[in-house]
Amino acid sequence: MEQKSRTVLILFLFIALSLTCFSRAPFSMAARQCENCGRTPVPYPLSTRPGCGEHPLYKIRCAAGALWFDAFNGSAYPITSVNPVTRRLTIRTPGVAAPNACVAADIRSWGIQLDRNLPFRVAAGNTILLLNCTESSVKRLRPPVDCTADSACHRYVRDDHLVAPCMKAASCCSFKVEGSNVVEYGFGVRVGEAGEYCSAYQSFAKPVPTTTTNGTAKWPEPEMELEWALPTEPICKSGVDCKELLNSKCLVDPLRVGQNRCFCDFGFKWDPLTGLCQFQSNQNVKCTDGKGCKIKKKKKSKNIAVLAGVVAGIVPLLILIGILSYKQHNRLNYKKTLVKERELSLYSKTSGKSARIFTGKEITKATNNFSKANLIGAGGFGEVFKGTFDDGTVTAIKRAKLGNTKGIDQILNEVRILCQVNHRSLVRLLGCCVELDQPLLVSEFVPNGTLFDHLHRHGSKKLQPISWIRRLRIAHQTAEGLAYLHSAAVPPIYHRDVKSSNILLDEKLDAKVSDFGLSRLVEQKQSENNQTEDSHIFTCAQGTLGYLDPEYYKNFQLTDKSDVYSFGVVLVEMLTAMKAIDFNREEEDVNLVVYVKKMIKEERLMEAVDPALKEGSSKIELETMKALGLLGAACLNEQRQNRPSMKEVADEIEYLISIVTSKSKLSAD
Repeated sequence: MEQKSRTVLILFLFIALSLTCFSRAPFSMAARQCENCGRTPVPYPLSTRPGCGEHPLYKIRCAAGALWFDAFNGSAYPITSVNPVTRRLTIRTPGVAAPNACVAADIRSWGIQLDRNLPFRVAAGNTILLLNCTESSVKRLRPPVDCTADSACHRYVRDDHLVAPCMKAASCCSFKVEGSNVVEYGFGVRVGEAGEYCSAYQSFAKPVPTTTTNGTAKWPEPEMELEWALPTEPICKSGVDCKELLNSKCLVDPLRVGQNRCFCDFGFKWDPLTGLCQFQSNQNVKCTDGKGCKIKKKKKSKNIAVLAGVVAGIVPLLILIGILSYKQHNRLNYKKTLVKERELSLYSKTSGKSARIFTGKEITKATNNFSKANLIGAGGFGEVFKGTFDDGTVTAIKRAKLGNTKGIDQILNEVRILCQVNHRSLVRLLGCCVELDQPLLVSEFVPNGTLFDHLHRHGSKKLQPISWIRRLRIAHQTAEGLAYLHSAAVPPIYHRDVKSSNILLDEKLDAKVSDFGLSRLVEQKQSENNQTEDSHIFTCAQGTLGYLDPEYYKNFQLTDKSDVYSFGVVLVEMLTAMKAIDFNREEEDVNLVVYVKKMIKEERLMEAVDPALKEGSSKIELETMKALGLLGAACLNEQRQNRPSMKEVADEIEYLISIVTSKSKLSAD
């Protein structure tokens, strides 16, 4: 019965489409517009999911009934309004991080940066204020930028007490996005802490006061307007790709060699506002190659008009029924295809062991349907759940956030990386699951939290300060794990996100390096003397503020010494029990690296050491603390060629451990 109904439905659909082509009635398939996000319409071509809008080029995110715009480096901004007529959407910018520091709230992602491969740009008309600029950062700015005392930036600082700390900065500049500088600033506003860029910004989409009012004039809400480009005809490889765009064929794109697009049939025209091939009523022009165009007289026919009217009434209903049936069938095929693609993605770049593939049913049962009671961690791209399988195995299960494509890519990358490695100081991969909406990574469960937790949560009843010898052993184990990635893994691996919160501690407080979502496999090449060399990786700077190698940040060149720098930050963090970035410290001491280097230069390093370590320590232990601080400083050298390798760092820490333990044995004897 079901098969018979389907046959009849397909027959109706075929007849309907045939009548449509015959009559050339002026209607098209319903626009591929996404459903509302909460109460907010999502106009074409914006897309909140695959299957609607122009995904993924025009992708925005719908979460809990609100729209979000995802930019580079993991930053996300709430969308407050969308105007399909002007093709603009308005985002709320985060402003300054804290009232006692002139630093952008999104400085960890270096401000708002747009992907140059996507169709979104900062719209003309936005007024941008650049705050807390150094002299070198001002020199980098392209005109027309106003840094005078009468600039909009200085007026805002004087009128708004929330950014009063910015008045202490060397310079404050402003400009309006318009004319030629749309090209310069159309991809966002970059901020930073290294002196190369201003450290804070503010953006206004609406007009700002033109004179200083001493607080009497109301400044508009901080926001930024982004504009999207009109979409072109969909790219295709064969006619099958054009089946959802009625009245089109897959033809060669004359503007780009080797590319095809779904071009509309004669009598129809591509409408970028709706994403449809719209019927053109003026069809009385006939063009012949080499003979120009002639006007044809229209033939009036009552029969055709009546037939067109009947078809216009019945066919949409039949098409709607057919589309619903087709979409349901397609949804199942899409899911199967997605699972297959993920599996191929995992294995295509993996030369190591294969990961066990868990079923969705196993994962759901192990986590009690991802119960909040089993949630043990969350980050920018995903969540981690504790899972217990039927055989009693306790695991950590990482899941990307729904709709977050970067999180999905990171989890698949992490599985590929962990398939390559096997070391006692690296978290062990148990398998993965690719058949649910988001791919999942299953790894060993490390029960004692992170090094970050133990260093910065001394007030907790469960966590006590870690002893000096244990901190040295944690540092040594971490260094050995990273040295293995750089020197023993084939191909070598750069972690790219070494930090205390990515170092897990087990029951014995032994360290295991985790979170390989940003890690990169290094392609090796043969030199002229037939020696194997590791090639540098040029990639957009990613990582965590405070731990990021400044050379990588400036030049986008990732090397093993980038991990060495990040590990150097971890060393001084372990020594001082201070966070890498802490806006609660004095402004000049917010960055731990800058603070420690200053203390070493002033020969006051021991004043920065964690008081819990110094209390009751022997003279030899105090000397090894100073030695570890100097080793950390060597890792933090501005020039990467002057930094030691991870193998050298591991050997030096092992030597310090031998000194402390031998002294303890002598004291015991």
